Amino acid sequence: MALRKVMRRGEPRLFIDIRFRKKDGSRGRLRKDAQVQTLVAARAEEKRYLITIAQHGEPYVAAGDAAAPVPSRKSFAEVVDEFKATFMITELKVTSRKGYEGVLDATLVPRFGGRGVDEVDGVAAGELDLELSKRELSQSTRNNTQIVLRSVLKFAKARGYIARVPEGLPRLKPIGQCILEIPTDEEVERILAAASAGQRLAFGLMAYAGLRPNEVRGLRRRDVRLRWEGEAVAGGFVSVREGRSFGETHTPKTGQREVPVTPELGRLLAPVETGAREELVAMTARGKPWGQSGLVQAFERVRDRVGLEGWSVYCLRHYAITSWLRAGVPVHVVQRMAGHKNLATTQRYVHHLKEDLEEAGRRMATRGHSLLCSRS
Repeated sequence: MALRKVMRRGEPRLFIDIRFRKKDGSRGRLRKDAQVQTLVAARAEEKRYLITIAQHGEPYVAAGDAAAPVPSRKSFAEVVDEFKATFMITELKVTSRKGYEGVLDATLVPRFGGRGVDEVDGVAAGELDLELSKRELSQSTRNNTQIVLRSVLKFAKARGYIARVPEGLPRLKPIGQCILEIPTDEEVERILAAASAGQRLAFGLMAYAGLRPNEVRGLRRRDVRLRWEGEAVAGGFVSVREGRSFGETHTPKTGQREVPVTPELGRLLAPVETGAREELVAMTARGKPWGQSGLVQAFERVRDRVGLEGWSVYCLRHYAITSWLRAGVPVHVVQRMAGHKNLATTQRYVHHLKEDLEEAGRRMATRGHSLLCSRS
């Protein structure tokens, strides 16, 4: 068997072992670990060596002082296997990897897997985009598909499997800004009042500190520093150092940051300041870490119970950001507290507040006109 599994230091490895005859009739043997440890990629590598041996009587062909196997055409599926085993692990965060895997496994590999990677050109990508459009998929879904495809093709070029990234790939579609979901003070109070103790703490970290769900899942006791005045929390900071997604810990989406503790959040955090530093702050009612979709599902149950159907759990984070702006916190400071990479993202909330002010101005003008009419 030319390709088999072996155990090395307690870990399974795909191992290539090829016996062959050289051109002079003597026996030769190639024994090595596969370069990429996936079955499809290892079989493709094995096949390249066998073709080279059949043509040259050796698994390698000398090129100056270097020796390399004669390259052969790579299929799109083979490139994807290498892409997953290398680039996606070293360059992408876990949430991005999950998104890429979904696009690759559900759309791109079924569509292009059997083709040579050099056959996936602008025409092929355009045909795929047209099909997705006819299926009435959203522009963001179509964009995501093209972004992942571009990444695979750039990877193929970097590995030397294609000479250049194809021209004529479909242009990414402009995506309009979504409408921000921002609940009122009263609506947030209703949500928190209807939540259980564990849910209330998790929701409070989003509503008063602007944490994302993955940051809530990754927050530890060592990240909470409270300032006390007597028996009451008078301030402090929450350090957002880690996120937790699909069971893996990672750095936050836009880097680490610190958020000041408001009085409302201080009351929720006061009981959790003591304890082991590495313990998670937000836990379920059973004392377990929140799962990937647990916070979303818990919020939807509470939301429906208080009659606020349609809101997403992210509305709590939006509420925190607009609360800071309403309190007069400078926009560049809000950007840091929210963990926005670009100031333009924070400016969206500023524009939303301007709409609030304009609406207030219209109401005041209407009220003033009514008063004048009543006096006349």
